[in-house]
Amino acid sequence: MSMANILGWKDILRPIRDGYRHLFPSPDTGPTPEERRKQRELDRLRGFTYFDTFEQLESWTEADSDPLQRANTPLLQRSEDFAKSDRSKANVVLCHDYAGNYHAYEGVQGIGMDDEMYACEYLQYVDPFIYFSHKLICVPPPAWTNTLHRNGVKALGTILIEPQTEGSGRLLLQRAGDEVKPHFPLATKLANIAKHHGFDGWLVNIEKPFAKEDWDLHILQAFLRQLKGDLGHGKQLIWYDALTTSNKVSYQNALNASNLPFATACGSILTNYCWKETDAVSSFAQAMRHDAMHHGLSPQEVFCGIDVWAQNTTKLAHPRVTYPEKGGGGTNTGIAVAKLADLRLSACIFAPAWSYEHFPGHGRAIERAMWEGTALSANIDCPCGDCASRHPSNQLYPITRFARESAAGSKTFFYTDFNRAFGTHDEREKEMLFDGKNTHSRLGSQSVLPRTAVSKEDDESSRSVLSHRLEDLEGQSQLVIEVYASLSPTSHIINEQFLPLFHLNMPADGTLQLTVCYRKPSSPANVTTNFFVKSTSGLQIVPVPQIPGPHVVTATIGTQSDTRSTLKELGVSVHGPLSSSSSVRLVEILSICITPAHSVQATVTITGIHIEEREQGETQHLRLCWTYGSSSERAKGLPHSDITGPCSYFVVVVDGVKLGRAYALEHILPQRLVERCKGREVDVNVIGVGFDGQKLAEERVKVRM
Repeated sequence: MSMANILGWKDILRPIRDGYRHLFPSPDTGPTPEERRKQRELDRLRGFTYFDTFEQLESWTEADSDPLQRANTPLLQRSEDFAKSDRSKANVVLCHDYAGNYHAYEGVQGIGMDDEMYACEYLQYVDPFIYFSHKLICVPPPAWTNTLHRNGVKALGTILIEPQTEGSGRLLLQRAGDEVKPHFPLATKLANIAKHHGFDGWLVNIEKPFAKEDWDLHILQAFLRQLKGDLGHGKQLIWYDALTTSNKVSYQNALNASNLPFATACGSILTNYCWKETDAVSSFAQAMRHDAMHHGLSPQEVFCGIDVWAQNTTKLAHPRVTYPEKGGGGTNTGIAVAKLADLRLSACIFAPAWSYEHFPGHGRAIERAMWEGTALSANIDCPCGDCASRHPSNQLYPITRFARESAAGSKTFFYTDFNRAFGTHDEREKEMLFDGKNTHSRLGSQSVLPRTAVSKEDDESSRSVLSHRLEDLEGQSQLVIEVYASLSPTSHIINEQFLPLFHLNMPADGTLQLTVCYRKPSSPANVTTNFFVKSTSGLQIVPVPQIPGPHVVTATIGTQSDTRSTLKELGVSVHGPLSSSSSVRLVEILSICITPAHSVQATVTITGIHIEEREQGETQHLRLCWTYGSSSERAKGLPHSDITGPCSYFVVVVDGVKLGRAYALEHILPQRLVERCKGREVDVNVIGVGFDGQKLAEERVKVRM
C-alpha cells in the first residue's frame, strides 16, 4: 500500500489524542494474532524489536534477540556548555510517529526506493528523539539509534498502554516478599531491554486507567523511580500527560498537581499539545516552584507538545488544535517553538514526518520550509485542497531560529562523511540489491550534516552568495561549496566571505588535529578557497592547494600556548573577485575529521568469515558472519563500541557486489545474489572502518555458497 493511500486513516489515528477518544475507533484492529506473529518474525530480520503483549514482554531474554536488533554506535557526548550558553532558545524533542512506523526503509539493510521518506537532517537542534508506534513496547530501530547516537542525540522508545491493552495491571506487579521496598520485575526488564538494544530510555504513555484493584498512586510512582534508577546515569525517562493522580485519563496540557508526582518520578514531562499560553506560563511557574523547593524538575524538563497535523483540514466535529490556536502546527510549527523559547520551556514536535506523509514527493521541500523558513513552490499540492492558504510559508518563524543548537561532535572528536539517509548506486547494485530502483535507503549511515547557512556579501552592489549543498554520488555523498555572483565583468571588487559549516566546542590548544578530504574543481584562477577554524583566540586559516584534483589537508588546531582557547566554528573562506553571472563550484568536501593529534590507531583483525543458514519457512535465509579482534589499547578520544569495538561499521563485498555497511558482525545475503552464486566459490571481502573513517582491517576469503 502506498503512503498516499493511508493518509486519511493516519490523520485519524494520532499517537496522543485530544481527549475525544469516544470519536475514534480502536487503532489495534486488523491483523489476527497469527498475522501479527508472522509480521513480527519478518520485522525481526529488519532489526525491529517490539512487544504487542505482556506475555511477549515478560518472556524476553537477551538470548532471544538477533544481533541485527542491536545498535552498535555509542552515544556521542555532546558539549553541554555550548547548548546551555544560549538561554534564549528552546530545547526541541521529536516524537516520531510516521504512519505506524517500523517501515522497511528503517531496517538495518538498505532497500530500493521510488521516493525518499523521513529522516531528520536537523539533528543538532534535537534531543531526545522518541520513536513511537502503536505497540505495547516500542524499541527504536537500530538504524535510527545509530544515526542519532552519531549525532549526539538520545534515542527513546515508548511504553504505551491504550484502551484495548489487555492486562495493563501486570506492569506494576511486584516481586513477592518485597514488602519493605517494592521491586518491579518489569521495570528491571525494560531497563535491560534499553541497555541490550543500545538506546537511552523511554516515554511512558498510559492512556487507560488501571483497574481499581491494581491502582495505587504511590506504587506507580515507585515503579517509575525504579525504572529511572535501573536505566542508570545519562538515560532519560519522560512521563506523558494522560493519566492523572486520580487514575483518570485527562489531558492537562500543562504541568500541574494532577501529573506532577509522575513527572517528578520520571524527571521530565511531555504535555499534551492543546496548551494555550496561560497553560505554558503556569507550567513554568509550577516547575520553578518545584525546582526551588526540591531541586528536581526544571522548566527545561517540561516539554510542551506541538501537533504538526493540527494545520490540516478536517471533517471532525472537534478539530485538532495546537498553539497558535489559528493555523498552528504544520508550516507554523516554529511559532510555537518561538513562544516556548520566550517562556523558557522546552518543545516536543509530534509527528514531524508530516512533511513527507502529507506531501508525497515534496517532503524535503516542506522540511526546509518548516526548519529553515524557505519559501514553498506554488506547484505543491496536498489533500487539504488549498495548500497555499492552509500551509503558508513562514520565513519569520523557522524552527532553527528558535531551537537550541548543540555543538557538533564531542570535546575531542568530530567526523562527518556527509552521508545522507538515502543514496544512489551503480547499475549492478540496482538490479541485484535494489529491485531496479535508482535510490536506496541507508538511514543508519546518516552522518553529521552541516548547519543551514548562506553567506551573503554585505555590499549590495556585489550581490554574491556563498552556499553549500549535499550532492549524492554512487555509494557516497559530498558537500559542494559554490558561489553565485552577479558582478559586472568590469568589476574588480575583492570579496572575502566566510561560510560556517559546523559549530563546535573543542579545545584549540594544539592537542587536536584537523583532516579534510576534498576535491578542487576547475574554478577562476584569481579566486582562493581555504578552510578556516574560529576559536576564542581568533581566526586560523587553513591554506589548501588551489590546483584541481583530490587533496587531503591537515592542520593542528591552535597552539600549545593557547591553553584556554576553545574552537567554536569550522567552515570555508573564499577570497577574490567573483565576476561570474552563474553558479561557480569552488570545492567538493568528502570528509572532515578532528581527533587528538597523537592518538594511536587501534590494531584490528577480521577472522572467521563464513556463511550460516538461518531460520525456516518464510524467514529462511543465508547470513554472512565474522568476528574481529583488536588491541587492548583504545584509541584516545575516539568512540568505542561494545559490539564492534573500534569499528564503526563493516563494508561487505560478495562476488564483486558491494552489499553496503553492516553495523553488526553479521549481514543477510540478498536472495538474488544467493541464487546467482549458488554452488559456486565466491570472493568475500569484509572491511572494518573506524569511527574516524579510517580503514582498520580488511579480510578476503573464498566461500562456497
